[in-house]
Amino acid sequence: MTAIFSMCLIGLVLLVTPAWAGDASAEIDFVTRASVGNLFAIAESELALSRADASKVRLFAQQLVDDHEKAKAALDSAADGSGARVPATLDGDHEARVTALQNLSGDDFDKAYIADQGENHSNALTLYADYMLLGDNPKLKALAIKMIPITQVQLRKAQALSGN
Repeated sequence: MTAIFSMCLIGLVLLVTPAWAGDASAEIDFVTRASVGNLFAIAESELALSRADASKVRLFAQQLVDDHEKAKAALDSAADGSGARVPATLDGDHEARVTALQNLSGDDFDKAYIADQGENHSNALTLYADYMLLGDNPKLKALAIKMIPITQVQLRKAQALSGN
């Protein structure tokens, strides 16, 4: 039964995901999205270290800063030689989300931060799983495989903090 479910899941991913194999633009897309996800987690989490109301949210934020600094360094290394440039700044959408978070305080801040990081880590998990299955670059694929369990833990923590 589990094997059938797994095969169906893989088939679904293959149907709804663009073809990655052998595609240099897929490497660029993966590196860009992974980098922006790391930068976003770091930016919001650094803000949460000083602005979060709940101590458990501050502890989560510190863990994310630590984890995503490591992930950022690992991505820089894995992307070396791939032809993909690792962005050093957030894109406009994520920058706007950080700016919006700066305008919140107390429980509103905590809820928005946790919601943002839940979404960020859900998207990252999908990105890593897609590249693991369909990516072509061995170094980036190895990174994706390494990041899946770490991202799952981070997502579960965000979900627990949000009550989901």
